[in-house]
Amino acid sequence: MTTGRFSALIRDPGQPQRATAVELFYDLAFVFILARLGEALVTNLHPLGAYQTLLLLLATWWVWSYTNLATDTLDSRRSPVQLLVIAMMLGSLMMSTAVPEAFDGQALLFASSYVGIHLFRSVVLAVILHRHRLHNRPLRGIFWFGLSGTIWLAGALVPGGARVVLWTVALGVDYLGPVLRWPTPKLGRSPDWEWNTTGEHLAERYRQFIIIALGDTVVITARTILNTGDGLRERMAFLVSFATTVLLWWIYFNRTREKLGSAIVGSADPGRETTWAGHAHLVMVAGVVLTTVSDELVIRNPVDDTPWGWVMVIIGGPALFLIGRTLLGYEVLVRVVRPWLVGLGVLIAMSPLMVHLPPLAVAACVLVVLLGIVVADALTLRKQPTRPDTTTIGGT
Repeated sequence: MTTGRFSALIRDPGQPQRATAVELFYDLAFVFILARLGEALVTNLHPLGAYQTLLLLLATWWVWSYTNLATDTLDSRRSPVQLLVIAMMLGSLMMSTAVPEAFDGQALLFASSYVGIHLFRSVVLAVILHRHRLHNRPLRGIFWFGLSGTIWLAGALVPGGARVVLWTVALGVDYLGPVLRWPTPKLGRSPDWEWNTTGEHLAERYRQFIIIALGDTVVITARTILNTGDGLRERMAFLVSFATTVLLWWIYFNRTREKLGSAIVGSADPGRETTWAGHAHLVMVAGVVLTTVSDELVIRNPVDDTPWGWVMVIIGGPALFLIGRTLLGYEVLVRVVRPWLVGLGVLIAMSPLMVHLPPLAVAACVLVVLLGIVVADALTLRKQPTRPDTTTIGGT
């Protein structure tokens, strides 16, 4: 039961569980962050640079995810909650300005922004939920983010490889917390009911983030062709890149639509399904970031040699997207469509041969595979019964 002057700020489960305008406004910060992550990877396209970008992506996803958990609990139509979301947006923008140089001169700005966002959000939630049944949840957040935050800040103060190690440990602490159910001194572990989130709201937020990531790809692709020139090869690379983005959009939205929220709410363990949905979308977002990088590389260098690292990026982006989409289908929607698996296998199998082709040809081969997936998927949908409760594992 909720009492006290902050009770009006708690989301009413009986009201429509839709994302609000301030949440969409908040997402604009992540359009910029994803673009900055792509820039960081393009300039550091080597194993260490890829790992560093992965760390920054995981941190970015954690900020976005836990802000969504806050708006899943609070009513973001209320002005005080909107101010909280806008404050998180400002912190996210500060964090984003440090992304390309987070492992160099802007480490302290990135770490302090990241830690500050989590601790400030948790403290505000602790005040609002003081007399609510969820009052222990933000207290656990303060403890765990305080623990990881110490490591984040320590990593910002040391150079080179030590920073990578400490930030890896810090992220490990952040991601391990929910796996262990946030064990906290005097509070113990978090019970399952504390994380029974609003499935429809989070499902909508996941879909919106995929749109943001794909939209960022479109913007970067257009900007790259504008800055590169209007030669025939560059225009062909632009068309291939745009078509690839469209096909990724189709692969995601053609089957999820309104099913994800009902799948989470109707499951035996909504908390577990929400967690798996988050993991799957994180993998897909990583795939979109790689696709954005590959689009920029292909448009700028359509007929140059294709180093092995470029092949990994051009093929790896769509492959990661398919892995995340398959994970979402298997764990949450109880539906894995055979064309996804076949297409993923084809992408992996053809990778060794791609080093002999120019970047544009590699991207075109990937496009053909994705188009084959979409066509095969459309054919299987036509053959399926129209019953809304029909589910399939491992095929049609």
